[in-house]
Amino acid sequence: MTFVPNPMENSSPRLLEFELLRELLAGYAASPLGKRRVEELRPSLEREWIRTQHQLATEIREYRRVGGRFEFAGLPEVRKLIEKSRIAGAALETTEIRDIVLIADRAAEWREIVRQPPAAMRSEWTAVRALSAGIQDFTDFLRAFRNKILPDGTLDDRASPELSRVRREIEKQKRQIQESLRGYLRKLAEGGTVQDELISIRGERFVIPVKVEQKRRVRGVVHGASSSGQTVYVEPLETIEQNNELVRLLDDEQAEVHRVLLEMTRQIGENSEAILSAVEILAELELQFAKARFGENYNCVAVTVAEETAGTRATLVLHRARHPLLERNLKLKHLEVVPISMELEGDHRQLVITGPNTGGKTVSLKTLGLLALMAQSGIPVPADRADMPVFDAILADIGDYQSIEQNLSTFSAHVMNIDFISRTATANSLVLLDELGSATDPEEGAALAVAIAEHFRQTGCMSVISTHHTSLKVYGANSPGVVNASVG
Repeated sequence: MTFVPNPMENSSPRLLEFELLRELLAGYAASPLGKRRVEELRPSLEREWIRTQHQLATEIREYRRVGGRFEFAGLPEVRKLIEKSRIAGAALETTEIRDIVLIADRAAEWREIVRQPPAAMRSEWTAVRALSAGIQDFTDFLRAFRNKILPDGTLDDRASPELSRVRREIEKQKRQIQESLRGYLRKLAEGGTVQDELISIRGERFVIPVKVEQKRRVRGVVHGASSSGQTVYVEPLETIEQNNELVRLLDDEQAEVHRVLLEMTRQIGENSEAILSAVEILAELELQFAKARFGENYNCVAVTVAEETAGTRATLVLHRARHPLLERNLKLKHLEVVPISMELEGDHRQLVITGPNTGGKTVSLKTLGLLALMAQSGIPVPADRADMPVFDAILADIGDYQSIEQNLSTFSAHVMNIDFISRTATANSLVLLDELGSATDPEEGAALAVAIAEHFRQTGCMSVISTHHTSLKVYGANSPGVVNASVG
């Protein structure tokens, strides 16, 4: 199943810390299913998928607002087990069957919730209903497994009439053997032959403890000795036939258990497609619950996907946006992040940001880049408002790229990265360039920075550039489609 259609290529997710953001989001998932689904999340180029993802998270957030809950903890990853169930003659273990039945049971529970959502919800479950429609009716399937597996993972006596009968016979046989041995022990105790009047089990056979020096007085088969060597465990001749019968019954029990497991596995195999579908829907639902909880904790909004029409370019609007990883780190220190607002509308496609060191230029670029990746992954973003285009690539040159391994200076590494970006970016890309023209001679760096900025302006992509060069500020003031901004 493809979860992210048409994923974005040629972007800078590592540089913009998208992996760290996914780790943060995965912390809101309780099961291996949800965590796996978060790991699979990628930015997409499909507008409808992006809109649906934001709608799903919004609808789940509304469900949680009115007190709606659903338990994902304990949901196991069972895809390999379901594949095994399709193999003729395969038998799953009881714990494996229990895990698969748990998936079907939780899916059936969610199916009922969707049929009757809380009346207090302010919006319809359009996207959630569409997603949940793939969960089939597991009523008959669950009925076939009900009360057949105990909490400890063993088969209940009610798993089959034959199993119930054999286990009754086993208990009856055990009682008869114990009664025979107790009578035998009382006789031996009078002569001081036994170590104590306890009945033990060795290799599924009932035995009695006998003092090692008295073992010749007890006719039977020795089944080992105690760790001290002072006691041997003897199966008296009188109970050998009874023990043989017990072993036979135990073999019958194991044969019936295996038969029942084969039948259960066959039933799972017959319903494998429906169960696999339920697995993926539950994984997707847990992703949406994780996004909803993340959105609540970081005061996020769903992104409005900006449209492009003939002659009109899509707009980018961020009001009071915050970098979620920076916000998390500052929260731990009881500090608040300073939000940023940014707009590029109409023919204005390039933003030049100036300001002092530590003023927030780099954070502004990283915030925009990460939020754009989040938006196209269907993750709500920390902001009061977010209108975002669908970029075909989000390309960044941020930070120190000095590479000893490749014998590159900081400046050379930046030039190579910008060269790649210039060859990759299209009119539908987002380009983020931090401290453009730095790490070299100021005069040469300024001239190069202006030339690079002009190249991306001519490309028509949306670009945000931070700089300390005055010439780039002058370029911004005198070039159509360029907006100057500053941080303090």
